[in-house]
Amino acid sequence: MKSLFDLLAAQRRFVYLVVALLSAGGIYAALNLPSAIYPELAFPRVIVVAQGSSLGARQMLFTVTRPIEEAVSIVPGLTRVRSRTIRGGTEISITFSDNTDMTYALQQVQARVNQVRTSLPAEIAIEVERMTPSLFPILSYNLEGGDPATLYDIARYQLKPLISRVPGVGRVDVQGSDVREIEVIADPARLAAQRLTYDDLANAIREATGVSAIGRLPQDYKQYLIVAAQEARTPEDIAAIVVAHGLRVRDVATVTLGTEDHVRIIAGDGKPAALLNITRQPGGNTLAIVDSVANLAASVSKTLPPGVKLKAVYDQGALVRDAMEPFWRSSSFCCSCTTRASPRSAPRRSRSRSRSAFSRCI
Repeated sequence: MKSLFDLLAAQRRFVYLVVALLSAGGIYAALNLPSAIYPELAFPRVIVVAQGSSLGARQMLFTVTRPIEEAVSIVPGLTRVRSRTIRGGTEISITFSDNTDMTYALQQVQARVNQVRTSLPAEIAIEVERMTPSLFPILSYNLEGGDPATLYDIARYQLKPLISRVPGVGRVDVQGSDVREIEVIADPARLAAQRLTYDDLANAIREATGVSAIGRLPQDYKQYLIVAAQEARTPEDIAAIVVAHGLRVRDVATVTLGTEDHVRIIAGDGKPAALLNITRQPGGNTLAIVDSVANLAASVSKTLPPGVKLKAVYDQGALVRDAMEPFWRSSSFCCSCTTRASPRSAPRRSRSRSRSAFSRCI
């Protein structure tokens, strides 16, 4: 009776074919599977974040949180709504049943929020997102070597558009300690003397600094659009705006170049910095994104101002590579054992030696 080893040796060509097909399929699957630290999960939850106001927690609760909660409470499949409100912001967590189509649920929540958007404070910024592992950053870069406002401008207006175009990148968030703005400090006594209010001053500035279409001009079989662009670029542009009765902003207020209120401190190695958090799209390959962004960062670093450096401070790709290293080691070991165990047309007297080598590999 033939042993199992003799049977495999007699059908060695078929065994070689099976091993080759399985190896090719394994290599193809290993190279094409998404690489990420977390699996692709679909949590039945949608997060609504509203922020940007200077209202207190109680005022935020009644003017922002409650209207949004009441609007989304009729979305089909909803099981629970939870909220957390602080000064200037609120976070609303909407949980759905397990069998809910989350893509459709996200669209329904966005539609309901948009319906009440006009009744909320104008300065409120609202974000509606699904809770997925791809929301967490896979890369973080620090931009160091300058004053905080300049570093934020470089990160926001130069680096963010470039990184956003990398295939697989989902979102690029920029944070900085200082964000430039033009401050208008009104004098209450001057406003009262001219019978003006703070709203009058704010509305005059808002209306004078917009871009609007004011007419059309047909000429030579073409129609030209006439646009009034009155964007303010310097504090002097704001100070020269006419408020009322020939009065300008400089007559009732002081206009200076400043920064937003300090609500965060971004630093690297004890020095001011701007932080760029990079997330991936659902199903994106973390390793491919990390390598592409690293190549982009190396090329962009040459165009930065003197003394400004772009440095990676968090790299999720390193964790993925460390997790995959045992897999590649075991794969190479199995391949070496298979090579040693293959009896290539060996004579019958040498099969005992091959059998012992095959036993050691197993």
